[in-house]
Amino acid sequence: MSTKSDKTSLDLKPWVQVVQVHPDVDSPNFSEDIFALDLGPLADGNKSVPAVYREPEHFFRVSYLTKGLRSLLEDVLSRLTGGTGNRILKLLTPFGGGKSHTLASLFHAARNRKALDILPEAQGFSRPANVRTAVFDGQFFDATKGKEIPGEKFRAQTMWGWIAWSLGGKKGYEIMRQQDEARVAPGADEIMALLAEGPNLILLDEVLQYLISVGGIKVHQTTLRDETMSFLHRLTGAVGNSANTALV
Repeated sequence: MSTKSDKTSLDLKPWVQVVQVHPDVDSPNFSEDIFALDLGPLADGNKSVPAVYREPEHFFRVSYLTKGLRSLLEDVLSRLTGGTGNRILKLLTPFGGGKSHTLASLFHAARNRKALDILPEAQGFSRPANVRTAVFDGQFFDATKGKEIPGEKFRAQTMWGWIAWSLGGKKGYEIMRQQDEARVAPGADEIMALLAEGPNLILLDEVLQYLISVGGIKVHQTTLRDETMSFLHRLTGAVGNSANTALV
């Protein structure tokens, strides 16, 4: 005897008959490496990053605003205009849970707010202008040599040196030059001075990998890992006291 549930299951069509696959996925030239998105190269403007991630309008055109992503974008964009919303957000996602895509969404929305309007449901979101962005990707920051600053003859030695340059260019870096060269975490006053000319969006990715690497680097009587932990603690406090800065 057939039950109601049996009949329902028999009426369901295979998903391939119901869903229309995006053309680039259905292409015979499709490569699965397109799913591998690294935030650091994206922020650096690396041309090897697929255009679907690199170009803001293209990125949002093929994105779907889930409830969580919509809420996050609303929160962050509101904060960047001095409105309500969380200043400090921590993303908790499993492997393959969309963390990189979420961070890329925030990156593009902050740097090119108009591109987000391609999604009708996002047109009412806040519209911050001239947002300064800093992206620290622990996979692409050498523990011993730091990271080369484009167009300069020196390298940022620490997380705070890189963030200072990313947000404020040469002027921002000078606020923390001594602390960066000495690899000693800046005080909260210096961080507040850096954030004063916001709005600022700071995105941190793969920090744990970086902390593991810098654990063996001695800085006076401590390590670069301890100094970085001190910086992160002071950074969250400074962001919490900033009117238009968000840290994710």
